[in-house]
Amino acid sequence: EVIRDEKGRWILRYNCFLRKYSIFIAELRGILDSLLLLRKQSYDEVTIQSDNLEVVEAICDYKLECSNSTLVRRIQ
Repeated sequence: EVIRDEKGRWILRYNCFLRKYSIFIAELRGILDSLLLLRKQSYDEVTIQSDNLEVVEAICDYKLECSNSTLVRRIQ
């Protein structure tokens, strides 16, 4: 994961071992971990970019009908 500021400069870069998760779960975990790190750094406004349409749709779906609703709910 790479976290950048509003001018595109790197704030933080990290990686972690995710076992045998699906790509969908790995993307959600990466987004959630990034948001938690940013919260600790006192960032209160962020933009998330992802090239995974399924992830974007799950995060934007407020009905939370997906099977990973707890993870999605925490991101929202």
